[in-house]
Amino acid sequence: MNQEYFENRQQALCLKYQPTSASNYRYQALWQPQNENLSNTLMLAQRIFREYKQNKFQVRKVSVIQPQQQDKEPEQKKQKTTIMDSKRFHMYSNPKNTKVKLLNSTANNSFYSKKSSEKYQQSPIKPKTAISRAKRILPQQISITPIESATPLVSAQSWCVINGKNGQLMGGYNQYKSRQMASITKIMTCWLALKLTQQFHLDLDNTYFTVPEKAERIGGTTAQLQTGDKLSIRDLLYGLMLPSGNDAAVSIQHNFELYKGCDFIQQMNQNAQDIGMELTSYANPHGLYHEANYSSAYDIGILTYNAMQNLQFASIVKTKIYFSEIEDKFGESKEIFWENTNKMLYQGFRGVKTGITKEAGPCVVEYFEDTENSYIIVLLNCRSVDHRWQDAIKLLDWIRQ
Repeated sequence: MNQEYFENRQQALCLKYQPTSASNYRYQALWQPQNENLSNTLMLAQRIFREYKQNKFQVRKVSVIQPQQQDKEPEQKKQKTTIMDSKRFHMYSNPKNTKVKLLNSTANNSFYSKKSSEKYQQSPIKPKTAISRAKRILPQQISITPIESATPLVSAQSWCVINGKNGQLMGGYNQYKSRQMASITKIMTCWLALKLTQQFHLDLDNTYFTVPEKAERIGGTTAQLQTGDKLSIRDLLYGLMLPSGNDAAVSIQHNFELYKGCDFIQQMNQNAQDIGMELTSYANPHGLYHEANYSSAYDIGILTYNAMQNLQFASIVKTKIYFSEIEDKFGESKEIFWENTNKMLYQGFRGVKTGITKEAGPCVVEYFEDTENSYIIVLLNCRSVDHRWQDAIKLLDWIRQ
């Protein structure tokens, strides 16, 4: 820059500039130039204004520059600034002195002391968290060998895997915690009905049970049975396990108690004790919510292991579709179609039962068998109906590693 530019620039800065608002540069008071060369002053003022818009610095107050400062300014401009360009001119008033001082953005300015300049050069201070965390200490030796025994992440609140060959526990989580089990109860209902049929020497195909009125009124899943319908014990068991019919469960309990004089619920609890189900209690044959109807994942695994030894039970739970011929109370015949609620039968699994209530959540018991091994997978209170299928596959892949 030449000397004429600095002189004209200083002359422009000496204008009596008083903006009406510190944050609004558009409204400015009238000023009178102190130089006879008005055109040069106007051009210089426009140039300064353009620099202001480009660099976005803020001009608050500009006072008359002393002659001594005018001589030093060209040298000061050559030096590097220590503050942001957006703060090129800063003014302040000393309470003890009414004179307004001009502060240029230079390193030699007396306003910015050595201490304050170092403050701007420091790195920004990171905000402190509300909770101080301890330093993370890593072990000196970390094994890079994969851990095959690490259990997969599943959504079930309780689960276990039982060896289908010997009934031994192979893995689990909260497997000894008792909880509601929904229609998983029907595993015991079906198994007990088959045992009582054998005990009383009843024919599964030629012994007919009648559907009572209370069975038709029961809520939940249904086998579409109506009061007065007559069907064989075999058909009733398929209606119990495939569509998870609560009406079929009530019909089985009612007829055994009516014609054979046995306490069906007491027999269910007795069977549970006989096979070591210590964390289980039965209060109904269907699994609808009752505070005294609960079990654990391990107990259900033991029950399923024993029930799968019965060939009739294993044949029922692996069936995908079943047609039943029923005689209604008017003596007319009707056919009912039942489809198994266990969708994993189409994925290579061979049973056994699904269940869901608001209190128990989605539950499922699966049985898988290959040429060498067999596994029983019990899942209680899964996140959703779809998650119980995904959890079963995860556990099967994990246990077969």
